Amino acid sequence: MVTKDAAELDRLLAGTPFAGDTASRTLAPLFTQREMPPDTLLFLEGETGGAFAIVAAGRLRAFRQLAGGQELTVFWLQPGDWFGFLPLLDGGPFPVSVASVESSRVFMLLRDDFRTHLEKHSELCIHLLAHLAERFRTCLDQLGTLGRPGALHRLAAVIASLIPHDQHGRVEVEIPMSQVELARTIGVAPENLSRAMSRLVRDGLVRRLARRRLTVLNAARLRALAHGEPSVRDDRQ
Repeated sequence: MVTKDAAELDRLLAGTPFAGDTASRTLAPLFTQREMPPDTLLFLEGETGGAFAIVAAGRLRAFRQLAGGQELTVFWLQPGDWFGFLPLLDGGPFPVSVASVESSRVFMLLRDDFRTHLEKHSELCIHLLAHLAERFRTCLDQLGTLGRPGALHRLAAVIASLIPHDQHGRVEVEIPMSQVELARTIGVAPENLSRAMSRLVRDGLVRRLARRRLTVLNAARLRALAHGEPSVRDDRQ
């Protein structure tokens, strides 16, 4: 009999590098659940040991500590999101700290259990190599986009990354950080980011709904801009 927790974990694993009948079926028993009150630190930047986590409920924040004690939010994690894949593989340090911002629940897989599992299930290694190759290609594409001069393409790339892959027309998105944090993340000045957003609005690509919420009016056209197509003029930094 499949329990409620097992069914939930199986659904969540479908959106991770461990998707697939064989991988999810053999790995699922190794996961444990952790309940987290608000403002609970899960991973600390620089820590080693290795663990992989999938958010089942709540909301978490990944952040880095800047000189002077300021914290830079790198990204937000919501149900279905996962993190810790590279430390799980190599035991290296966590690149960011992760903490809950509200009551949350995660499924966790520890590296020691994962390594023992790999020794008995070598077919999973081939599965993970294919996933890593795909991620590497995606990273190369993203580097190409962020390497372009000007804030416009970079902002378009960020917004496009929030759109579900099967959406090509009008869709609402929420930018999960402040304008200052977003500007730092993509390496542009806040005033240039503001001008780029205004340009997207004027050119009919997005419409502002609230401080962080937007309606993307043409997802396909926005993705084209994110990949460098000069459909609108760029504002240089």
